Amino acid sequence: MENFTLSITILLTGFAVVFAVLLILIGIIKLYGTVIYNIQNKKQVQKASRNADLPKAQRDDDPEPAAVIEAEPEADDGELIAVISAAVYTMYSSSQVRIKSIRKAQPRGSAWRSAGLSDNVRPF
Repeated sequence: MENFTLSITILLTGFAVVFAVLLILIGIIKLYGTVIYNIQNKKQVQKASRNADLPKAQRDDDPEPAAVIEAEPEADDGELIAVISAAVYTMYSSSQVRIKSIRKAQPRGSAWRSAGLSDNVRPF
C-alpha cells in the first residue's frame, strides 16, 4: 500500500509541475504579445497626441488611404510566345530550333509533392 501511495503522490506532483510550467509559459507569451503590441502602436498614439494639440482645421483626421492595386491586364499571347521563343533560342543557341506549339505542362505527381516543392522553393 505504501508503494501505491508513493506512486500517486509522484503522479500528482508531476501533473502539478507540468500545469504550473504551462501556466507560466502562457503568462510569458501574453506579456510578450502585449509588449510588442504596445511598441508597434506607439507611433499611432504619438500621432494622435500631436493632432490633439493642433486646431481642428489643421488636424490630420483622415486615415491614410489603403493602397490601391489595379488589376494588371493579362499578357498578350503574342508577348508570351515571344518570351518563350527567346528563352528556347537562348538555351539552345541555334537557329535550327523550330517551335511548333506552346502548351502548359501537366503537373507531375501528387498535390502533396507540388505543395512540398512550392514550399521549399519559395523565396524567404
